[in-house]
Amino acid sequence: MAQYPEVALEISADPALTDIVVSRYDAGIRLGHRVARDMISVRVTDDLRVVVVASPDYLARHPRPTKPQDLHGHNCLRLRFPSGAFLPWRFAIGGKVVEIEVEGSLIANEAGLLVQATPGGAGVLYVLQEFAAPMIATGQLVPLLEAWIPPPDEGFFLYYPSRRQSLASLRALIDFLRTNLKARTGPAERKQRMISKRQPTKEQMTP
Repeated sequence: MAQYPEVALEISADPALTDIVVSRYDAGIRLGHRVARDMISVRVTDDLRVVVVASPDYLARHPRPTKPQDLHGHNCLRLRFPSGAFLPWRFAIGGKVVEIEVEGSLIANEAGLLVQATPGGAGVLYVLQEFAAPMIATGQLVPLLEAWIPPPDEGFFLYYPSRRQSLASLRALIDFLRTNLKARTGPAERKQRMISKRQPTKEQMTP
């Protein structure tokens, strides 16, 4: 914020697919395939890779899965979207990306909650690599089924309606995100996205 002292930024993190025009936002951030075609979009992260992880404690009490089908015998921690659907657990099997149905005793609508529960031995988690990377680095979480992980998905894109593209504050946000997020693919998506909400800037008040 010190780099742009004249810009006021309001962020709304919401897992629902909000209509940014109706809700009067300047821009939003979503996974590439969720951006409407009538929007201008700018990539702000690299492609996203998922990982399957569990804690050493959990693996000491349960056999380590060696293929995706083994997950049927494990307690899988699941992420539920606002639509009611679960985040699909997809794997590369036989040259195809296949969804594996899993079950488990813990469900949450926020990936961070599941990540925090996993080191305590709650179960097996399928999550964006960026969320789990710090705990993998410290040994709190162990990667599983690495040979079965599917190719990376599209990363996050900032998107906005064409009439907003002349805003100097929006251009500053785009430049900032390209410099800071794309370099390290931060957890800006929570599957979910953050939105920069409209502020009464000089550009907006000009007829």
